[in-house]
Amino acid sequence: MLPVIGFILIFKLGDAAMGFMVKPFWVDAGFSASQIGAVSVNLGLALSIAGGIAGGWYTDRVGIFRALWVLGLYQIASNLGYVWAASVLPLGADNALIPWQHTLLLYAASGVESFTGGLGTAAFLAFLMAIVDQRHSATEYALLSSVFALSRSLAGWAGGFGAEAMGYADYFLLTVFLGFPALLLLPWVARMLRLMANSEAEAPMQAQ
Repeated sequence: MLPVIGFILIFKLGDAAMGFMVKPFWVDAGFSASQIGAVSVNLGLALSIAGGIAGGWYTDRVGIFRALWVLGLYQIASNLGYVWAASVLPLGADNALIPWQHTLLLYAASGVESFTGGLGTAAFLAFLMAIVDQRHSATEYALLSSVFALSRSLAGWAGGFGAEAMGYADYFLLTVFLGFPALLLLPWVARMLRLMANSEAEAPMQAQ
């Protein structure tokens, strides 16, 4: 069970570690509050919802285990867009003088990250729902969600220190590598999913 708890704790760690530093990066790159709100927030929310719908459909088609590693890889790879943007965009630029190519690059990085974040979240939530005991589903789901929230809190606390010490590009690259340890725990995840599937299959037989 401990590897599964570890998986829950870190599956979204790379995504969360970068997410907390996205807005500061936009600001330091010279983008206005209206640009940040329109793209990083409003459009990002729409793309996250679209990613969640697409991720739910994919998870239903291929199963939770395959969705976790496939969509998990997409979730990790999307951070490279911000690595590229942070390597290209100068900090402290005048908003009126930002080239349209830089604007397009950052918009694209934000859109892809939002969509793939929704993909990964859909598979992750499906996993959480699959491993809770149906008799105590609300309590167990709340506990597991709290474990997941802990990693987000730690990532938010450490993100500012990391970006300041390393610079945005190197810090965003670090978040890419933070996504891989969770994938190493997938064999234990598969075992847990099989255990829960067998338990559900045996339940009707025991009731008879």
